[in-house]
Amino acid sequence: MQNHKVKKARPGSKGPNHWNYQHGHETLAAKQQRSERSLRLHYLSQMCHELGFMNGRRMIGRKPVNFVTLDYKNRDHIVYVINVINEVNKVG
Repeated sequence: MQNHKVKKARPGSKGPNHWNYQHGHETLAAKQQRSERSLRLHYLSQMCHELGFMNGRRMIGRKPVNFVTLDYKNRDHIVYVINVINEVNKVG
């Protein structure tokens, strides 16, 4: 015997009204902007620690999606980080 349950549609459960969104503010565009800001902040923090501008604890938590650990003794890596920070700064 098969179970013939019918899945009922829940009103307001699509898009920004979905209950997994935080009050409708966590759209895909908002997630992308948050990820770009987090990437910028992580690169700034890592660069400051590696070049000796900051001491103390490093940032905790997951790294952003596009984050790459770089060697800051290499000038090309520093230029790459500065370009990434400037690109993210233009967007947000």
